[in-house]
Amino acid sequence: MSIEERAKATAKNIEGKVQEGIGNVVGSNTDRHEGQAKQAEAEVRHSAEDLKEKAADLAEGAKERLKAAAEKVSGKVEELIGNATDDPAKVAEGQAKQAQGNVRNAKEDLR
Repeated sequence: MSIEERAKATAKNIEGKVQEGIGNVVGSNTDRHEGQAKQAEAEVRHSAEDLKEKAADLAEGAKERLKAAAEKVSGKVEELIGNATDDPAKVAEGQAKQAQGNVRNAKEDLR
């Protein structure tokens, strides 16, 4: 989130409200319409920032899901190797990695 962009949008909205109000007081349709246009521009800027934040959240979530999948696959391979070589420590390590992947996915589910 860009606080600077949000501040600029809020300033533009206030500027538009003031200009629209002046236009209403003095009877200037031009000022009134320009003020309304500035308010609309501010709304678009806020919406753009909302979209940027949502995109960043989605990207972070996808990154975490990929890490979870990698942990689970790696853990499953390790567990299979442990079973094939009759190595209980390797089996346990593999199961632990799979559990870490499940925890990572659970955290994303909550987010």
